[in-house]
Amino acid sequence: MFRLLLLVCAMALPVIYAIPVDNSSSLSPTSSGANRVIEPVAFSAVRASDKSRKANSKIFFDTTLSDVGFGWNPKSSEFTCFYPGSYFFTFTAISASGHHFKTALMKNSDEIVVGWGEQVGYQSASNSAILNLEKNDRVYLNIREGEIYETSKVGRHGYTSFSGFRVY
Repeated sequence: MFRLLLLVCAMALPVIYAIPVDNSSSLSPTSSGANRVIEPVAFSAVRASDKSRKANSKIFFDTTLSDVGFGWNPKSSEFTCFYPGSYFFTFTAISASGHHFKTALMKNSDEIVVGWGEQVGYQSASNSAILNLEKNDRVYLNIREGEIYETSKVGRHGYTSFSGFRVY
């Protein structure tokens, strides 16, 4: 619930607002006292496309629910870091009935965290991570094993989701 609240708060910031950070505090790693502006960055995408639901494929998303700031590319379904800093990412997927799956959050070509769903019925899995990113680092989802399930009903947003936002 707390993660959802953080995500909703981050996405509620209009693009025109930036969060000023006072670096003059004794807790700050800098001693310059200068204010630094943190540009808001947040995205959320849902519904895995037909072409990306089986093993050894990157997950492509049909729908972008929100896209604030720079970074999310709906065509490649990747987040590319424009502003270095710490970012929170989360994802969810569901196994197809009779199939297991292992979905990984990838940073560049490295597997960071995974979600696992069993083959008995429809099993959901999710995971989250806070990553320190440098400019041009890429973050995306990859199906490492098995197969994920997605609704075939028109108008539904889907069962697979991927979201992220800048923390600092």
